[in-house]
Amino acid sequence: MSEAGPRRAPSGRVVAVLALLVAGALGLLGATQPWATVALVDGRMLATAGQEIAGGLTILSLATVALALVLPLAGRVWRLVLGALALALGVLMAVHAAGAVAGVGPALEALVAEATGLAGTAQQAEVAELATTGWSSAAIAGGALAALAGVWVLLTAHRWPARAPRTARYERTGSGLAWDAMDDGEDPTR
Repeated sequence: MSEAGPRRAPSGRVVAVLALLVAGALGLLGATQPWATVALVDGRMLATAGQEIAGGLTILSLATVALALVLPLAGRVWRLVLGALALALGVLMAVHAAGAVAGVGPALEALVAEATGLAGTAQQAEVAELATTGWSSAAIAGGALAALAGVWVLLTAHRWPARAPRTARYERTGSGLAWDAMDDGEDPTR
């Protein structure tokens, strides 16, 4: 057996991208899953999903995923811009989801009113069980993680390796043309 050297910690770029992807996934899960369910006495189950209560959660989550995909391609200045944007998206996602939690009760009342035709205190006799889920917390956690990833990008982006200019990949005796590299048998896409 060969002796393995010390393990290298993942780079700041990898940590940031993975954190933003996880944050976007948590936000999307929070948006698409039910935040609360109500069982009526006649056996019907009603549920209200996160996107019905927090309509902006889906777009904020998708923007976070898109940012994660663009971040590895960004140059030094754009990394800082994207880090600030990730911080803003994360704060917006967490605040939006947390604020929407207060709308769960009215959303369920509206569902029960639509299903039974009853409003106000008459609805209470039709409700057998009311349950909330943790998906709203997942959306809030996704926002917090995106905000932390944005701070991480702002703090570590200056240490990330610089990208080589595209033309540097095609350098050959001064022409700098991709087809000249292919004439030499090289793959200019590497």
